Amino acid sequence: MRGASPGGGPQASGAAEISGPLLRFAHRLRAASVPVSMVETIDAAHALERIDPADRGQFREALRATMVKRAEHAAIFDSLFDLSFSTRRSRTDLPDEGAHPGSDTASSGLPPSGRRAVGAEGASTDMLRALLDALRANDDVSLARLASEAVDRYGGVRPDRDASERYYLYRVLRAIDLARILHQAVEQERAGMAERDPLSDRLAFEEQSARMEEFRRLIAQEIRRRLAEGRGEPTAAGDVQERPIEDVDFLTASPSELQEMRRAIRPLARKLAARVAKRRKHRGHGRLDVRRTIRRSLSSGGVPLDPAFRRPRASKPDLYLLCDISGSVAEFARFTMSLLQAMRSEFSRIRLFVFVDGIDEVTDIFTEGSDLAPRNLLYRTKAIAADGHSDYGGVFELFWERYGHAGMDPRATVIVTGDGRNNYREPSLGPFRSMVDRARHVYWLNPEPRAEWNTTDSIMDLYAGSCEAVFEVRNLRQLASFVLEIA
Repeated sequence: MRGASPGGGPQASGAAEISGPLLRFAHRLRAASVPVSMVETIDAAHALERIDPADRGQFREALRATMVKRAEHAAIFDSLFDLSFSTRRSRTDLPDEGAHPGSDTASSGLPPSGRRAVGAEGASTDMLRALLDALRANDDVSLARLASEAVDRYGGVRPDRDASERYYLYRVLRAIDLARILHQAVEQERAGMAERDPLSDRLAFEEQSARMEEFRRLIAQEIRRRLAEGRGEPTAAGDVQERPIEDVDFLTASPSELQEMRRAIRPLARKLAARVAKRRKHRGHGRLDVRRTIRRSLSSGGVPLDPAFRRPRASKPDLYLLCDISGSVAEFARFTMSLLQAMRSEFSRIRLFVFVDGIDEVTDIFTEGSDLAPRNLLYRTKAIAADGHSDYGGVFELFWERYGHAGMDPRATVIVTGDGRNNYREPSLGPFRSMVDRARHVYWLNPEPRAEWNTTDSIMDLYAGSCEAVFEVRNLRQLASFVLEIA
């Protein structure tokens, strides 16, 4: 009989019990603009008859395989799945710290007053060490425990607060700095290799990247679970809606959303370049040319019916783009470099620089069509000069000494991208102000929400006072608006 489970009836009865929640889940997917037909819902029910519904991994994959047709809908599916089928558990339900006695991560959790690596919001040294050990050992249990502890400490999840899952995820990821942890994990993996070659290095990097993405997913899952418990499943699910890709925040975008945003960069650049060129062509008539106007008026009896103007020269500026590629702001730097590089015909010259606590020029590396990931730029450049924590003051000193003092043209436009979080180090305002005095325009783009500026180790106000303008640029729409405003 169709629908019978291979081993008898327990799975079938379990699937029957889940039919109500499954239908509600299908309705929520449709409300979030994910197309799920009735036939696909029936297929999902049949798939559940052939797996163990108590196995959450099998349960998720069975529904994903039958109800999701496009990669860009995977993030919405994951969010709604975790909200609709969230596991109710308390802190005591988490795995014991001694669950894996053979692992170093078992005894190294996140103590309430752990020593901080950098800054008041930086992850504790104990947690960083535990996370690195769990990644190396591929310890799923420890990763799940560390994800829960990270949300406990850095998320600040409050059901009564009008904040989204993306906001809480951003807070946790900013404190942990996954890019730096990935770099350290890869270096440890490579150090343990008997023989190193490009293929082995690449495989080590891909393996650690996959584990890091899984850890990010676990953090998001834990946040969804807590929101569902606090607000109720219907309210929390109602917050998950498909948004235009232009309005998705750089700092909280899922991998599929980031991929879609990369595809949107080239068409957006062409559209912006056309608008900028048209605006430059029709910009102002310039001052009145008296001599030419009088000559023209002779044909109309001395009446100046056709005045002549001296059209101004439409000069194209030199552009210096300085991008922070540390932590969660790295993807924002990638989009900004890709967009402005694609519009390079609108500038007389464009020079690209990346930095963390060192700075290096990547103009030749970041050529047309080379959408380099920030993690690759970290390995191929001197953006990291010391411990790999952002140091804006030190970076501006290096930039002014190496590139700005002798090479910057007074007509140059300088754009700095980054969150302005200096890890409580010296801001070194002198070199930055020297750069401002030399350049024609200096703008700062910050991908963080404006409400997060000047909190903890952020020193945006110190630099903002010297800039011509500071912009909140959290998504592609705001990035495009900035380009049009300065062009």
